[in-house]
Amino acid sequence: MIPGNTLQDLDDASLISRCVSWDREAWEAFLLRHSSFVRAEAKRQLFRYLGSAAPADVEDACQEVFCLLMKDGARTLGQFRGESSISTWLACVVRSVCRQIARHRRSGAPRPLETIRTAASEEDLPPDGLAEALARLPARDRKLLRLFFCEGRKYREIAREMGISINSVGPLLGRALRAARSLAAE
Repeated sequence: MIPGNTLQDLDDASLISRCVSWDREAWEAFLLRHSSFVRAEAKRQLFRYLGSAAPADVEDACQEVFCLLMKDGARTLGQFRGESSISTWLACVVRSVCRQIARHRRSGAPRPLETIRTAASEEDLPPDGLAEALARLPARDRKLLRLFFCEGRKYREIAREMGISINSVGPLLGRALRAARSLAAE
């Protein structure tokens, strides 16, 4: 970065590029810059779809939006192309999440487990040195971690692609993750 500049000085496209690369400071700057807008838009959309916007519902919607942005290797956030303003793009993401919340609320069905999450936190971001640690893992472990964390594949899909039983995916993922953490800590 150019001396004297801060992340606050970066344009949205540059900030997003750094977020997608798992830059913790960039993610914090992104949250600082856009969380008020996301909160206000969530309140507006929940009121539109549900007729009310309880503070807990607004907070849930905001958490889901930010989790969605960072899910699967920040795939959603990486889709921002700058063809519109970030506010316009974020409003579409918020609207989609709020519409989903309203649909589940009206149907009386419990929300799918995939949408019940805690907000993305620093613990969710990969530690420094993770890329180097992953490169030192056996090919099977790298592929397993890539399929699950980067591509968001389900256990069934991983088992099929790797030619292993579905019951072995969880334990193998756990071992691969422990190995990667151990190597990253070296």
